[in-house]
Amino acid sequence: MYAAHDLAYFSDDRGLFPPVPSLLLHAVRGLAMVPALTAVPYSAVYFEGRFVPPHGDEAKVPLTDPGYLLGDGVFATMHGYDGVCFRAERHLAILVRGAELFGLTLPVGVDRLIAIADEAASRTRVRDAYVRVTLTRTSDDARPALSVISRPLDVPAAGDYANGVKATIVSARRIPPACVDPTVKSTSYAPLVLARREARSRGIGAGEGIMLAVDGSLACGTMANLFLVKGDELLTPSLASGCRAGVTRELVLELALRVGLRPREATLPLEALFEADEAFFTSSRVECLPIASVDGRDIGRPREGDEVKPPRAAALRGALRAVVSDESTFATMSERRGTA
Repeated sequence: MYAAHDLAYFSDDRGLFPPVPSLLLHAVRGLAMVPALTAVPYSAVYFEGRFVPPHGDEAKVPLTDPGYLLGDGVFATMHGYDGVCFRAERHLAILVRGAELFGLTLPVGVDRLIAIADEAASRTRVRDAYVRVTLTRTSDDARPALSVISRPLDVPAAGDYANGVKATIVSARRIPPACVDPTVKSTSYAPLVLARREARSRGIGAGEGIMLAVDGSLACGTMANLFLVKGDELLTPSLASGCRAGVTRELVLELALRVGLRPREATLPLEALFEADEAFFTSSRVECLPIASVDGRDIGRPREGDEVKPPRAAALRGALRAVVSDESTFATMSERRGTA
């Protein structure tokens, strides 16, 4: 069995994909191409109906479980702000849709699960928390395993928001919707893990890899969605690219008009990225993170005679943060937020 304390996340990949069992680390740590990995413990672990010690042996998954062997499960990741998971209902609605696709049933109601997720966020005792809810099939097919884990969330540095981050086009293409429903977060994350490793191998630091659709058009980041600003338009790849209909993506499209932009989903050629006035990533973790360059080519540098406009990514992040503040305050006061 693997215990919860064996499932650490690592400083070079934290918050980006599901943890790797420590037994695997011992097998790969000697390989020169693998960066040094520093384990950081979780703050809270909820398993089998209760919170258990994060460093104990009470949360264990048998090696024979289909969730472990086959990735037969779904998950949701949320950003907890001061102990309240932002738009938890929407994240968990996606989880429920995925569970139905996999033939899994939540062992608790959504309201109860929201309360558990908020409690997990609170137990980190920090402003920004990473909260992951996972539902997987077990060897007892009638009883899926539900877990909730949390830890402090490593948000991008202030300098990354001010100056932007580097990005790179990765070789792996995004799986199209005709193959796998992109709205579902499955625990089978191998393609994205490999894409992320490829991006990291190119030394982009806090940046992100950009994935293309099978037709070569823009799709998304390896762990985030992608937006472009061109004039007064806010552009993002359509769902036909295989990008995920994320909660943050949805909110940014809603907020576009507030900052003077017209939102549009479209099939975007790769060239559109380098012709854009701005480009940025969105996700629960990064909110709106500007892209400074892609494979060494600057993004959005003003040309002679161009009107210099305030960064729209910053304006959208400010609008997003205002929504977070309003909704988190309401959620804190609401009777819906019970005690786990």
